[in-house]
Amino acid sequence: MPDLIDDIAQAIARMEGYFTPGTIAQRNNNPGNLRRWGSRPVVNGYAKFDTPEEGWAALRQQIQKNIDKGLSLLEFFAGKPGIYPGYAPASDNNDPVNYARFVARQAGIDLNTPLKDLLNPDRPTSARGRGSPAPGKPQGA
Repeated sequence: MPDLIDDIAQAIARMEGYFTPGTIAQRNNNPGNLRRWGSRPVVNGYAKFDTPEEGWAALRQQIQKNIDKGLSLLEFFAGKPGIYPGYAPASDNNDPVNYARFVARQAGIDLNTPLKDLLNPDRPTSARGRGSPAPGKPQGA
């Protein structure tokens, strides 16, 4: 299970520009560019975490919440009426299909399969096995 969550988290961080110095995601210690998270302050439209570890933990929690909702990767980003508004909905000028395809490719998963169906011990490690950094570690560390 952690491999799926970590693979998705790493792909989201790449899509959000977290590994690029000076981005909002990096400055806010927010690899997922989460807009709000509990009582965390919002800076430049996104939650600001005190440490990268706090930001990674929040992103993993959000991913787990969406797995628990029974969402596919496409529904994770585009939304599912009555269930979830979407992580990167088109209504926010995002391209959720492109986002889902990117994450699916990076994580080595199908974008239409419910994520909870992918949670099994036989699932091979995908993105990290191709040289991605461990969660919470910047590339090159």
